[in-house]
Amino acid sequence: MNLKKYAPYAVSLSLLSAGLAAPTVASAEVSASLSLANMYLWRGQNLTPDGPQISGSLDYAHDSGLYAGIWATNETGGHETDLYVGFAGEAGGFSYDVSYWYYLYPEDGTAPNDGLGDTSLSDIVLSGGMADFTVTFYIAEETQGGPDAIYYTLDYTIGDVNLLYGGWDVDAPGGEYSHVQVSYSYSENLTFAVSVASDDTAGVEEDPLFLVSYSVPLSK
Repeated sequence: MNLKKYAPYAVSLSLLSAGLAAPTVASAEVSASLSLANMYLWRGQNLTPDGPQISGSLDYAHDSGLYAGIWATNETGGHETDLYVGFAGEAGGFSYDVSYWYYLYPEDGTAPNDGLGDTSLSDIVLSGGMADFTVTFYIAEETQGGPDAIYYTLDYTIGDVNLLYGGWDVDAPGGEYSHVQVSYSYSENLTFAVSVASDDTAGVEEDPLFLVSYSVPLSK
């Protein structure tokens, strides 16, 4: 099984948390951004080992908590486009976010190494938080014969630093691993992070991955 995209797969919005938590609802109704990073850091893996990552997003958010958007990026051997819609809010100090993500990998003639050309995958994302702690579950739908899979994260934010633990529960042999990630937001635009995977039983790099990401808002 190619766990790089668990037979097959991918997501992430930029990096903060992740690659790895459900998107934050913006106060503005429409927003857009452009980001440049030295790698596509996705759940403890580098999906662009041969070069940098360039990504962009366009988002709509309603005061009720409903949001939707599109995010696109390059990755090794091709490109990825994510469509998402969700609802987020807070009640009694408890924050919640429920969303649906649909990932597109259009065939572009470059014969992606992971075999994702001309495919589509999806996740149901459930997130809940209290104070500075957040728990998120990414529940993969059984598309294109892939195994049942859940990716989950537990993260804690203190000031400009975010500590995150991510792990897999996959219904397939050799498909599980975990990683620890530390992110530091130097400013609203510049972020540094380091991620270390637990082992390479799923073919995941064990050496620390260092990321530098710079984002530019295209709207106010």
